[in-house]
Amino acid sequence: MEGRRIPLKLLLVEDSDDDALLLIRGLRRNGFDVTFERVDKETEMIRALDTQDWDVVISDYNLPQFDAVRALELSRQYDPDIPFIVVSGAIGEETAVSLMRSGVCDYVLKQNLNRLYPAITRELDTAKMKRESRIADRNLKTAFFDLVETVSRAVGSRDPYTADHQRRVAVLAREVGKQLGLPENIVEGLYIGGLLHDIGKISIPESLLSRPGELGKEEWDLMRTHPQRGYEILKDTQLPWPTAEMALHHHERLDGSGYPDGISGDELTPEIRVLGVCDVVEAMLSHRPYRPARTDEETLDEIKGGSGTKYAPEVVDVIAPMIASGRIFEIWPDHFRWQDS
Repeated sequence: MEGRRIPLKLLLVEDSDDDALLLIRGLRRNGFDVTFERVDKETEMIRALDTQDWDVVISDYNLPQFDAVRALELSRQYDPDIPFIVVSGAIGEETAVSLMRSGVCDYVLKQNLNRLYPAITRELDTAKMKRESRIADRNLKTAFFDLVETVSRAVGSRDPYTADHQRRVAVLAREVGKQLGLPENIVEGLYIGGLLHDIGKISIPESLLSRPGELGKEEWDLMRTHPQRGYEILKDTQLPWPTAEMALHHHERLDGSGYPDGISGDELTPEIRVLGVCDVVEAMLSHRPYRPARTDEETLDEIKGGSGTKYAPEVVDVIAPMIASGRIFEIWPDHFRWQDS
């Protein structure tokens, strides 16, 4: 085969030296510049995957101590984009269909290796596109997070307390979500929701946000409109997370005593349950123009006393030890401990 040879790092799961030699010779005759390692045991494959990256995995279906199904599982654990092709002797249609459903890219009979060469070329191109798409998605997500953080800072330009509060709630909510074992997309949403949950305060008079001393009833009533205002700002945005609902309901409570809608129990989503407690904890531990910061003990008394009534107990169980140990201030490196001053 003339033209540029295609470099190929091949991990070959095969117990037959003769079959391996035949396959490698065929690849080289068909334009591949092959470097390879042959393995026939699970431990050998794990070591091979640990030591270097591979362009493609080709596996026999049945080996004395191993099989293609387990080899596929290992390959996907290391890199979900590595093309995985089964090359085997006689294989039933039902088995072939099962392999394809489990994630095998293609299967080729050993007596028909001519099908293998274009299959490898095709799967290499597909893997390249998947990786490029994954990188593009990652870059887009990074840019989006940067944009949301910029919006959060812009809201806080009128009120530094709100800016710092949103950022710390976001960091705490993300940490709590991780410790609760929530799915990655919900953890990401908690961070974004935390950054934007008080966006409605952009419509509250600046003089009220920074006013020292206790607020009167009418002033509190106006302040309590910020969840609805935040919802109105976010409701038409095409985001993959329920940020508008988080802005609207972060002051709701399990027993229905919150605002603005008084929802309760199962009506509170996992995001609202986490964000609601994080919001209270950060607000209590921080100085505000109208009151000093609460102590650790006061904050613990509040959330523990309300666990199971106002606050989700699973969230309280995660946050309470963080407060008691002081670790909560470690994830807020810029947080000044007002109660110690």
